[in-house]
Amino acid sequence: IERGAQLPFFVANKENKIKSKEQIYSVVAAIPEGRVASFGAIASAAGLPGRARWVGQVLSQLPPDSSIPWHRVVGHDGRVTCPQTQLAISRLTSEGIELVNTKINMKRYGGRS
Repeated sequence: IERGAQLPFFVANKENKIKSKEQIYSVVAAIPEGRVASFGAIASAAGLPGRARWVGQVLSQLPPDSSIPWHRVVGHDGRVTCPQTQLAISRLTSEGIELVNTKINMKRYGGRS
């Protein structure tokens, strides 16, 4: 790869970033109560495979009281990894999701990772 060459997965401009954020929000909004999805699954469903960290970055910018259920997005291993960990755990348990420490059983509560 030549220096300065753009990679196919690189979000290169503001318009693409806004579009990818909207795709992420749409996918996260569709996660039903009592279920979770991994950052990687959200990235893939939003048409952004391999961009799990971008999903985390986008969701970390949401305010805690957002109507988008950001708390339902966890690490591939079921670990709650967001900046608002205690708030996320509180919301998840109120939805009936059981956690051991900060980890969720993805086979029971998650989709594909």
